Amino acid sequence: MTQQQEHRLVYSILGLFAIVMIYLAIMTEGTGDWGDAIYHYLFAKYAFIHPENFLNHWAKPVFVLLAAPVAQGGFVAMKLFNVALLLGSTYLAWRLGKALAIPNSWLVIFPMMTAPMNISHVLSGLTEPMFACWLMLGIYLFVKKKPFLAVLLLSFLPFVRSEGLIVFCVLAIYLLLKRWWYLLPLLATGHVVYSLVGYFYYQDFLWVFNKMPYATVEGAYGAGDFWHYANKMHQVMGDFSPIVLVIGLIAGAIKWINYLRGKAIFLKEELWLVYGISVAFFIAHSIFWKFGIFNSFGLTRVFIGVLPLYSLIIVQAINLVVSPLSSKLHFPIFGILIAMMAWYLDKSIDIPYHLAPTPAQRGQTALIEKYAPQYPDYTYYFDAIHPGLALDIDWFDPAQHRYTPQLFTGEPIPKKSVVLWDDWFSKDESNMPLERLLADKRFKLIECLETGHDWQEIKNKNCLFEFDPAYGDAAILQKIDFEDAASTLNLDSTIVKTGKYSLRLDKQLAFANGFNGWMNSFQHQKNAYIQLSCWVYVSNNINLNAHTAKAVISFESKYKSFAYHDLPVFQKEDQVGTWKQLRFEQRIPSPKLLSDQIKVYLWNPDATPIYVDDIEVSWYSK
Repeated sequence: MTQQQEHRLVYSILGLFAIVMIYLAIMTEGTGDWGDAIYHYLFAKYAFIHPENFLNHWAKPVFVLLAAPVAQGGFVAMKLFNVALLLGSTYLAWRLGKALAIPNSWLVIFPMMTAPMNISHVLSGLTEPMFACWLMLGIYLFVKKKPFLAVLLLSFLPFVRSEGLIVFCVLAIYLLLKRWWYLLPLLATGHVVYSLVGYFYYQDFLWVFNKMPYATVEGAYGAGDFWHYANKMHQVMGDFSPIVLVIGLIAGAIKWINYLRGKAIFLKEELWLVYGISVAFFIAHSIFWKFGIFNSFGLTRVFIGVLPLYSLIIVQAINLVVSPLSSKLHFPIFGILIAMMAWYLDKSIDIPYHLAPTPAQRGQTALIEKYAPQYPDYTYYFDAIHPGLALDIDWFDPAQHRYTPQLFTGEPIPKKSVVLWDDWFSKDESNMPLERLLADKRFKLIECLETGHDWQEIKNKNCLFEFDPAYGDAAILQKIDFEDAASTLNLDSTIVKTGKYSLRLDKQLAFANGFNGWMNSFQHQKNAYIQLSCWVYVSNNINLNAHTAKAVISFESKYKSFAYHDLPVFQKEDQVGTWKQLRFEQRIPSPKLLSDQIKVYLWNPDATPIYVDDIEVSWYSK
């Protein structure tokens, strides 16, 4: 095949692939998955309204930056954007193969086209397609002798997906072996740039590390088998391609051994940037899931990000098979292999199933289409991600959307509110059992709807509730009189302001929690204030000048306070042997993240006990 013929073939196949994917993006209603695939899109869509989205570590700042303009066109535009990235990474894989002098590089298109997840999950708002394209462009720049640009580009890869840090480990070895050690500091460029930009919002140069959601060795999703991804790779690539991939890895090992023996040429670019990154990516994720670290969830779709590299290794496997054979047999073998890939794709993808809304999404959409017109300008409480898309409301505006756990923190609930409960995100992720809502007199059940496939024994359940406006926007957030002797430690009946008991704070119990809630519940009112009121007993044995008890109002982001306020409980002019009323208030600032919280409490780190009664936390605006 001449070079001109190869170009025509590649462009023709990519063109046909583009037409098919564009058609599927427009004509199918699936979202890739029912969680992250929509959530990333929502972050991008509302980034111009909520600029903090551009600096959200989970949402991936580079992804949000580039996807935000596209997302304004809706979810279909987002799917088309990811299709373009898929086509770009496939094209770059072919160009990279040619630059590395890999025979038959044009074949790389077919493992990419026939990988089931490149069909089902690219038609979404997921970040993996951008990671794949970004990575391939960086590697291609290395091969084209532009290492400075390559390092600069790849330095931002962790802000497309956090797996960029895995790539960094391999890149560091590659740069040292190439004697480009002076380029190593440039790998920090992305982190330095975002540290500086984010400082003006977080007031923290190290926010790129402190806000990283995966920087924990205590995963929230459990652990699994080391070979989990090996056993599940057919979900990503189909049943046939993983077998060829293993042959390709064997081909790479043979080539490496021959290289060490001086009998073969193995470019460092192919060794480290193709095989090295591919293997490191697999091993790292297998270790993460095995030990349940870095919040690994065992998701196989992460491998979409390295599918172009795996496809190049598959091409090398094919070359290993056909190289001893007569050239007349090459194309028949190519045809058989391509047909096998296509056949297994057909077995793996069922368009009415994989590219359609899930049963849970269908149930949520049905309830929304039926009842949403009855609730204009209402605040919706829900935990599933899909209603944010189906309702077309601003997920990040607390006047439009809040989470169901916020119904039971004591936070003010707008009088015009509805609740959409589901049996996955609400029940399991947010620990909100349906029975709790059904038993609460504040909520009226409108309808429960079960949806599922014919073969499902247990259907997905979604329920819609209307909030009784008589309980709305209560000024009192929390009122604690310590009369429930069965549930409170350190109750005292000897020194009491009202009722039978007060609370003693000492070494056994140093904290009295007044209120824990989400800051965004108060953002619909300008100049909102939160106030703590309580009674404290000034005993005769307290040194008023030295006692360290404090009332605290703390505004926290990711469990760290960004605005901490305290007031000494006792003043030197206090009268001993009496109860005094303590009042403390603070203006509620704008949250740094959607999940930021308010914590109001009393703290006695002193050895001398104090007594507290009738804690009340309220809020108001002015």
